[in-house]
Amino acid sequence: MLDNLQEKIKEVKKSIVAIGFNPNPQQITIIGSGFAVSDDGKILSAAHLYNQLNPEQIGTLKAMAMVKQDENGVEHYQWFPISLDEEKKDDSNDVIFFKLDDYNKTLLKKLELGDSDVVEVGEEVYFIGFPYAAQLINDGFGITLIINRGVISNIKRDGVDPAHKRNWLIIDAVSNPGNSGCPLIDAENNKVIGIMTIAFRTQSKVQPNLDIREPMHIAGAKPINLAKELIK
Repeated sequence: MLDNLQEKIKEVKKSIVAIGFNPNPQQITIIGSGFAVSDDGKILSAAHLYNQLNPEQIGTLKAMAMVKQDENGVEHYQWFPISLDEEKKDDSNDVIFFKLDDYNKTLLKKLELGDSDVVEVGEEVYFIGFPYAAQLINDGFGITLIINRGVISNIKRDGVDPAHKRNWLIIDAVSNPGNSGCPLIDAENNKVIGIMTIAFRTQSKVQPNLDIREPMHIAGAKPINLAKELIK
């Protein structure tokens, strides 16, 4: 097992993708993140990213994956077409699987899935994705993976399901638009325990006329075991 967080993050970075679509041939809109869960191009993400698109946008869905990493640390990315993987979508749990056919042209490596049923409040976690990806690119920062750290601050259970399965992991961390679909990772064993899905934000008092939200240190992830059921 890797001993420090820096090495753990290096192992994960190549597995993360940005997800977007082409509003026109010269432009791409980035809507969220995803991560590899197989060695044949399966990408796990949040279903609400797909559900907000119209058929034309769905037809141009793409994932931006790392294709090369120089010795000096410079990373190279490329966009690849993706599609819904054999109707593997669960709206009730906000889980979806995409298929990237040209995975052999990328550095994608599947992440190991943990057991979200044994996660406890207080455990240290981190998540890694592409928040505000388009804005950062337009502002001259280029392609930027962002890592956020926090702890599990609450675990919620489904009040409708008689089995009362865990259906939310609440994290003490700031999550921003674009993180939806990225992995929540146990900082100790580096296994995926959830899929980042929601962030709680309040109306900005500084710029009330703009669509700017002030983030709260409350974010939500769907437990990874809910995705395992879809895999089966």
